[in-house]
Amino acid sequence: MTRTQTLENQHDLFTKDLAGKHKQTEVIGHPPSSDLLKAYDRDGYVILKGLLSDAVRETAETALRDLLGPTGRNDFEGFNTQRAYALLAKTRALDLLIAHPQILGILKARLHAQPLLSASLAINIGPGETPQLPHADDGFYPDMRPDARHGLSVIWAFDPFTAANGATRTWPGSHHWPAERRPGPEDPWTPALMEPGDALVFHGGLWHAGGENTTNEGRLALTAQYCAPWLRTQENMSQAVPPDIIKALKAPLPSLLGYQIHPPFMGHVNGMHPNRLLED
Repeated sequence: MTRTQTLENQHDLFTKDLAGKHKQTEVIGHPPSSDLLKAYDRDGYVILKGLLSDAVRETAETALRDLLGPTGRNDFEGFNTQRAYALLAKTRALDLLIAHPQILGILKARLHAQPLLSASLAINIGPGETPQLPHADDGFYPDMRPDARHGLSVIWAFDPFTAANGATRTWPGSHHWPAERRPGPEDPWTPALMEPGDALVFHGGLWHAGGENTTNEGRLALTAQYCAPWLRTQENMSQAVPPDIIKALKAPLPSLLGYQIHPPFMGHVNGMHPNRLLED
């Protein structure tokens, strides 16, 4: 066995990439503009317009509608809302959205250079759905506030998002609120108005909620949630997406699904890099 590194102190242990064959790789995306990051930092969210070609959007929408399951089991999921989980195990039509260059650029700038995909699900808010409970996607992590780069979420629109059909409600700036504060009547919400192909990108600490649908049509979206590599993901991706599917995925999707090492050795399998499981 060849010795390649000498560690002088604990800092070296926690910061150096100790892997031999499979070195750390950062996500590669389009760096966001300073104006976009300022808006994200101020409001807790940004809306990116027209990110998808018609062909990509239509293919993804068809896949999502085919995968939609039954309506929710509680009022948070929505008794009139259909959902679908473990999407990367079921279709390749969403790969570009999950690892979209624009999204990867924001992830690196505001979350982490080696993020994990925490959850990916389709949500179709049906007619008659009531407003969802306001929540922050990072809310289940201890010590969420002040934020320590826990999470970032993206909602992709496949129907127009309107104030009437359940557009996501946001409380601008609420990612800066102290831990004990909750949205109240004195805190007006803003609907995230979007067209198909737009994406709402928001801070994991932003208070938000699915809106009320008073129309006769559904409101379909893809939600992708990401977290820092030292946190547990919402979906157990190692079980949700089997290795034979992982082998066929293009970078950085395997890394997003947990086939990575966070220094010094978080995520190893039998003391080795998880990518070794994908080798013939």
